[in-house]
Amino acid sequence: MPDQKRYEEFVDLLQRASGQVLAYINALLLNWDDAEDVFQESCVVLWRKFDDYRPGTNFTAWALRIAQNKVMDFQKARSRHRAVFSPDLQSMLLTEIARPEDADPDGLDALSDCMERLNDADRRLAQLCYGEGMRVSEVAARLNRSPQSVHNSLRRIRGVLLECIERSVEREERP
Repeated sequence: MPDQKRYEEFVDLLQRASGQVLAYINALLLNWDDAEDVFQESCVVLWRKFDDYRPGTNFTAWALRIAQNKVMDFQKARSRHRAVFSPDLQSMLLTEIARPEDADPDGLDALSDCMERLNDADRRLAQLCYGEGMRVSEVAARLNRSPQSVHNSLRRIRGVLLECIERSVEREERP
């Protein structure tokens, strides 16, 4: 049986961080069911590794790094057939979200705003691939495009999102 005090400390820290961690996972996967599954797996890892956590440090940032690893594991398992966010965009989101607990908890506003700024066709393509989890070949067939064309569009969309998020973060950091 785990130490009751240590268990309560873990539950308290996880409760405070869970919203940001789940939002981060969902932002990367854009599929709520997948995000919940990866979140649960992340929580198990967090508990198993809780002895590695250094009290007094930013638990949320630590939890987000573990969640990022679980997302990458999940995406790697599906990467042969599905489009995934680039590691650069994942890192940018992690940096944006892994703020101290007293900072703005809405780290995903920039991604949401940037997604809204995409034209309808790009937003729909991103939703099909990332939100609905369709394979690139399925999206290509549905849109009567070649798989390479879809891959190229997704690469461009990820670049546009990364630049947009970087600009948003820079604006927020200016006094």
